[in-house]
Amino acid sequence: MTRRRDAALAGSVLVPVAAAAVLLRTPVTPEPVFVGVVGALALELALSVRASSVRRLWERRGVRVASVALAIVGTALGVAILGPASLLVVAAGLSTYLLLLAVVELRSRRSGPERRP
Repeated sequence: MTRRRDAALAGSVLVPVAAAAVLLRTPVTPEPVFVGVVGALALELALSVRASSVRRLWERRGVRVASVALAIVGTALGVAILGPASLLVVAAGLSTYLLLLAVVELRSRRSGPERRP
């Protein structure tokens, strides 16, 4: 599992979601942003409980492809059912995930072999 690949997959969903939010002129309000941020953190926390199982599953290419497809279809359904604010939930969640990936990557680099005692 690579952080670069995971970031690319998240970006492949975030870009069209953000573009749709702009095209639909979705007003940015705190509630859906909050739901997206908290949802992403809660999902990461839940998945970390079974990290090795999740990692093995995520290594399957079909799982990654299905996840991206499900995220796009799910977001489209969310817009149809709940309205354009669901775009903000998804965008905030993906942005939070990307920020989390960046923090983990930076920590990993800072504690790399050159800094170990």
